[in-house]
Amino acid sequence: MNILAYIESGILEEYVLGTVSPQEKQEVECMSHIYPEIKDELMRTESALEQYALKYQTPPPASLKETLFAQMNFDEVVRPESAEPASIDVSALEEADRENIIEVLPVTEHIQKEEPIAERNVFTNESNAGGTVIYPAWAKFAVAASILFALLFGWSAMKTSDLEKQNEELATRTEAMQSDLDILKRDEAYNQTLATLYRNPNFKVVRMAGLPKSPQSSVAAIWDTKTNEVLLDVQNLPVAPEGKQYQLWTIVDGKPVDMGVLDQEFTKKVLKMKQANPGAVAFAITLEKTGGSPSPTMEDMFVMGKV
Repeated sequence: MNILAYIESGILEEYVLGTVSPQEKQEVECMSHIYPEIKDELMRTESALEQYALKYQTPPPASLKETLFAQMNFDEVVRPESAEPASIDVSALEEADRENIIEVLPVTEHIQKEEPIAERNVFTNESNAGGTVIYPAWAKFAVAASILFALLFGWSAMKTSDLEKQNEELATRTEAMQSDLDILKRDEAYNQTLATLYRNPNFKVVRMAGLPKSPQSSVAAIWDTKTNEVLLDVQNLPVAPEGKQYQLWTIVDGKPVDMGVLDQEFTKKVLKMKQANPGAVAFAITLEKTGGSPSPTMEDMFVMGKV
């Protein structure tokens, strides 16, 4: 498996941000257990994002607690007084008439009357007897809950907006960090390749120094004397103008031999050119029209080096 390509794919950053699918999440965790390089990179990414989150976190406003409790200042609930029980007075039975007939006098109930208690509609707060309107406790708590919810919703919306901005900034910084990391990895791979080539005894290094046309220019031709393969390490060379391209030449028996044109993007790259003639005695680079020329333009020769 190409571990470097897997790390550079960006899946580790997406894993830390929580944007991967469950399958990708399982894959990252599995790969981090198998390959220490992936685990180390994952830990570095998590640490960088954690440091960023700690640096830019925003605590809730100190006045939020007082604001919420200030909205919960309720009046006391008024409760109606219970009615006193009615008293009943029962009169005794009396003897009557001369014919010794007993007449049962009716029992008279004397009920203490009092004013009716005002009945009200708890949903409309209307009273049927003109009494004091009583608000139930649950209604006041409902109002308080609505106010509390509105405050929390507003605060949450504000923090969500701030979090979205921070996520955008974090994504931008992550992209910049990834770009810098890619450059560092590319430079490291380039340096390792050159070190391997320069230490190989089968390669002959021909250094081409700048000519009066461009004194600051410097290019190294790395020539494999066994296969005659030629690689170029462009250390310093001006960017070719539009419509122009650099071309490599070797001198064999006093005549220039085409070795191919250089890529337009040659910085931090090892360029593979055509195979050299074993009898080559020198290397040179000229600036030609795009696509190359059958013969070199001597007045536009930038660098040259003897074998």
